[in-house]
Amino acid sequence: MKRVLFVCYGSGHVRMVVPVARALQASGRAQVQALGLTTAAPVVREAGLPLLQFKDFVDAGDRDALARGQALAAAMGQVADPDETAAYLGLSYAELQAEVGAEEAARRYAADGRQAFLPVRVLARILGQGRPDLVFVTNSPRAERAAALAARRLGIPAVCLVDLFAVDEVRWIGQPDYADRVLVLNEAVRDFLVGAGRDPSQIRVTGNPAFDALAAPECAVAGAALREARRGSGRRVVLWVEQEEPARHPFDGRPGDPTLPARAREAVLRWALAQPDVTVCVRPRAGQVPPALPDSAQVLLTGQDWPLHPLLHAVDAVVTLTSTVGLEGHLAGCRLIQVQGSVFDEAMPLARFGIADAAVPVDGLAQALQAWVGAGRLAPRAGDSATARVLAEVDEFL
Repeated sequence: MKRVLFVCYGSGHVRMVVPVARALQASGRAQVQALGLTTAAPVVREAGLPLLQFKDFVDAGDRDALARGQALAAAMGQVADPDETAAYLGLSYAELQAEVGAEEAARRYAADGRQAFLPVRVLARILGQGRPDLVFVTNSPRAERAAALAARRLGIPAVCLVDLFAVDEVRWIGQPDYADRVLVLNEAVRDFLVGAGRDPSQIRVTGNPAFDALAAPECAVAGAALREARRGSGRRVVLWVEQEEPARHPFDGRPGDPTLPARAREAVLRWALAQPDVTVCVRPRAGQVPPALPDSAQVLLTGQDWPLHPLLHAVDAVVTLTSTVGLEGHLAGCRLIQVQGSVFDEAMPLARFGIADAAVPVDGLAQALQAWVGAGRLAPRAGDSATARVLAEVDEFL
């Protein structure tokens, strides 16, 4: 039986890998393993998938690397798995030092932290021991990217699943020899990568399996019930997604505007309160203190205790800066308005890639809201699930 190794970091990356890996495992078409990097490990375990970690591949010659990794891990404070953190940091740092020398490695790590790592030789060791028939990665830049590069060196096919738009990752995913197949969100992303030099025959539009649950019929039913329970029938309902904006971009230092989210929220509320048939739902981020809101029956705080997917089926439009909730709303059939001015605009070009109906500055919000909130919801995504489309691509290599 063929063997497939999934390599993924945590957060949104592991969430789009798990449905594919579980479906492939359940089908019996291949043996599945997942190299769960950092915070991906507990998610992989919970999904019932065979888990591999860096610490499983430490050998007798790695004593100095582990000592370095333990020192680097200690500087991070409390971590969930000290042994894995030490192995991940130590092996990656040792490879960086072997490539550029001790002084340059220290300088790069001080400047960039883990972003300085690209542990191709470590991943080649892991692939060499496991000898998978296919390597499956997402668009993360360090160990996942290294896994695709190592697979190329070893003559193992690789598939890369892109979560969003590859705006930053195009630097390597756009290279003609990076992975044998690239799976993307929509046709606009495909065209973007083709424009960067990728062979069109190597790119498939599959969607993102992490969003498949949005298309479940029960979500639409729950959304309709939620709207009816809140007397939203016959009204226009807008969801404002709270975010925080940094004073400076975390990577390049460009100045940001921390007042932007509050100014945008106030613009949405100001427009809504002047429209007697509009309700605004305000959704804070996890862990965020809810903002002060007007005492009005037209304004509803929909916190993290409200299930997101039914909520997206209950509203007509989503307004956001750069949250992926905007993309999820689009997939659920909402109209989407993006507020421009964030330092993260370039990384989340929702209008450019056919997701947002409008992308406007704060002072253009009222006009955009008037135009799009009453335009009517779109049909939610239909057809085969993204997971099924991704599996069909994987099958070509098995």
